[in-house]
Amino acid sequence: MKRKEKIFSFISSDEYNPMNIKEIMNILCVPKDARIELECILNELEAEGKIYKNSKNKYQPVEGSGFIKGTYYSKGKAYGFVVTDDGEKYFVNPAKVNGAYDKDSVLLKVMRKIKSSDKCSEGSIVKVLAHGMQRISGTYHQGKNFAFVTADSKSFQTDIYIAKKHCKPEADGQKVVVKITKWPDKNESPSGVIEQILGFEYEKDVDIKCIMAQYGLTPEFPSKVELSALAFGDRVYDEEIEGREDYTDHLIFTIDGEDAKDFDDAVEIEKTQNGYRLGVHIADVTYYVSENCALDIEARKRGTSVYLPGVVVPMLPTHLSNGLCSLNPNCDRLALSVIMDFDANGKIVAHEIKESIINSKYRMTYDDVDAIIKGDKEKQEKYAELKDAIATMNELRLKLKSNRMSRGSIDFDFPEVRLTLDANGKAVNAYKVYSNDAQSLIEEFMLAANVCVAQQMYWAELPFIYRVHEKPSYEKINAFAKFAAQFGFAYKGNRDNPHPGAFADMLSKIKGSSKELMISKFMLRSLMKAKYSEENLGHFGLAFEHYCHFTSPIRRYPDLVIHRIIKEHIKYGLTPNRQKFLSGFVKKAAKSSSEAEINAMEAQREATDMKKAEYMAQKIGEKFHATISSITSFGIFAETDFGIEGLISVRDLDDDYYEYDEKTLTLIGKHTSKIYAIGDELTIKVKRADSKHKEIDFIIESGDNDE
Repeated sequence: MKRKEKIFSFISSDEYNPMNIKEIMNILCVPKDARIELECILNELEAEGKIYKNSKNKYQPVEGSGFIKGTYYSKGKAYGFVVTDDGEKYFVNPAKVNGAYDKDSVLLKVMRKIKSSDKCSEGSIVKVLAHGMQRISGTYHQGKNFAFVTADSKSFQTDIYIAKKHCKPEADGQKVVVKITKWPDKNESPSGVIEQILGFEYEKDVDIKCIMAQYGLTPEFPSKVELSALAFGDRVYDEEIEGREDYTDHLIFTIDGEDAKDFDDAVEIEKTQNGYRLGVHIADVTYYVSENCALDIEARKRGTSVYLPGVVVPMLPTHLSNGLCSLNPNCDRLALSVIMDFDANGKIVAHEIKESIINSKYRMTYDDVDAIIKGDKEKQEKYAELKDAIATMNELRLKLKSNRMSRGSIDFDFPEVRLTLDANGKAVNAYKVYSNDAQSLIEEFMLAANVCVAQQMYWAELPFIYRVHEKPSYEKINAFAKFAAQFGFAYKGNRDNPHPGAFADMLSKIKGSSKELMISKFMLRSLMKAKYSEENLGHFGLAFEHYCHFTSPIRRYPDLVIHRIIKEHIKYGLTPNRQKFLSGFVKKAAKSSSEAEINAMEAQREATDMKKAEYMAQKIGEKFHATISSITSFGIFAETDFGIEGLISVRDLDDDYYEYDEKTLTLIGKHTSKIYAIGDELTIKVKRADSKHKEIDFIIESGDNDE
C-alpha cells in the first residue's frame, strides 16, 4: 500500500478521531524529517476533497461528516450554486460563500436537502479546495500607485489588484489577461500580474480573445508541438502503408458542411446479396500522435477543438488537422476502418476493424448530397458517379434510423442558429439552419460505427472510454411529467425505471403543437448530461447499451485514446501490465475530456450570445415576429424567427400589473385578465442590446395579444 493510501485509510477508519499533524505523526510513527512529505500528502488529500482540516487544524474524513465536494458557480452578488460531480445542485446564500470564487472547487456542508427538481437543496461552503479561474480577462485601469482590472465576467465581482511594480500604464483602458498570483483569505481583492494586452474593446477580435482568455483557450501551439507536426512531411510514404488494407481504388468520399476544413470521416457502400456493406473510414491520427509525445500531451491538455464565431481553436496543429490527418480529396491517407455488414432490414450481422490506406474521391457537402437524395437533376448529373451510391446509402440510412427509433431513441430536432461575420469580425446576420437528410445519413453511419467499436471493446474486456448518458432521476422525470400534463400531454413511462421510448413518444405527441419547443426544452433539461466514462453505463438518449466516440480523433481526445487502444489490441494484444496502466489512464482521460467539453460548450455559448447581442444592437427600434419561449416572475423571454431570444421585462408591460402564475407558467393582468403564455406569438421591438453583458431586451408592440 502506498503512503498516501495508507494515510487516507487511517483517517477513514472507524477508530479514528480528528487529529492534528503532530498527533498523526505520533500514531503512525512518522519521523520528524518526513513531516514535510506528510504535509504534502495531507494537502493533496484535502485538495481532492477526501479529508477536511477543521478550525482546530485537525483532519477528519469528508465522507460521513456531512460534507461533499463540488464546484461553485457564482451568479454575481445575488447568489451562487455548488454542483457536485454527480450533478446534484445546491443553492449557496451570499453569506455562506466563505471566500469562494466562480468555478472554485469547494467543500460544502449540506444545510437542507430537498428531493425535488423544481427546488434546490441548500448548502454552506466551508472550504475552498482549489481556485478554478487562474487567468481572467478584463479592463485595465491605471491609478497613481497601483492599478486594477475589472473582470469581464459578471460572475467575478471583485476587482483584481495590480501592484505598482507590475503595472502596465500603456494598457490603461484596454482589455488584458491577468493571472491571479494571490487569493485573499478574507474580504480583500485578489492580486495579479498582466500576462497579455489584448487591445481596446472596439478593435477586431478583441471580444473573442477575451472569451478565449477567460476559458483558457489559445489557437497557437508551443513551437515544440508545431515542429513535431511538421516533422511528418505532407504526404503518406510507401513504408507507412505496409500491413494495411488497401482501399485506394474504392469509391470513398467525405460528406461535411460547406465551411468544414478538417475531414475525420469518409464513407463507402455496396449492395450485397443479403443486404449492405458499409465502410466508415476514420483518420488514423494515432499514427502521428503517439502516446506521451509532445502532440499527445498538448491534445490531452486541450481535450477538444473549440468552435467560436469566426475562430477555431483546434486540438491539433493545422498541419495535421487540416492536412496530413484530414481525409482530403484525391490524397492517400492512413485510416482506421470499420467495415459493417447489414441484412436487408438494416440489422448489423458482422463487422471488422482494420488499419487501412484510403483515397477519398470527392469532397461532398451536406447540401449537395441532400439535393441528390431529393432528385435534383443538375446535381445528379454533376456527381453521376456517386448517384447510385448515395441512393443506396439513403436506403440504409432510413432503415438504420427506423430501427433506432423503434428502440426508443430520443431524437431532438432543434435548429442551429448561425451567425455571419464581416471582415472585421462583426455579426451582420443571423439565421436558423435545420438538419437535412444528408446530415442524418452521416449521423446514422457514425452511430453504427461507434456502437460496433464499443461492443467489440466491451466484450474484449479492455480498458476503454465510453460515451455515456445515464437514466434521469425519479424527481426530474416526475417534475417533467407534471409540467407536460398541465398542457394536456401525458407522460406514460415508468418513473422509477425509465425507458427512452416514453420520451420519444412524448416528442411525437407534441410535434407541430404550439408547446413543442417549450416541452422539448424542458424535456432536455430533465435528462442527464452525456459524458465520458471508463465504465460502460449505456446511452439512455440514443437507446444504446454500448456506445463510444470513435469517429472524430482530429477534434476529440477520447476518440484518439480509443483508436490507440483498438490498434494495439488488434495488432499485438494487451499485456496484463499494459491493461493495468490503461485502466488508470482512461479514467483520468475520461474525466479531463468531460471537463474540457463542458469548458468548450460554455465558451461557445458565451461567444455566441455576445455576437447575437452585437447583431441585435444594430436593430434597435426594429420590429420582428417572435414567439414566447419561457416566462418568469420578472418577465417574458421571446424568440425571433431567426432564433435570437430577448427579455421583455414586466416593467415594460405598462398596460396592466401582471402577476406570475407558477403552475401554468403564465403572466396574468390583474385588471384586464390578459394572459401571456408560452407559445404565444408577438410582434416585438428591439429596445436594448448589450454585447458586453450578452443581454438583449425587447418590448411588445402595442396591440399585440389583445383579447
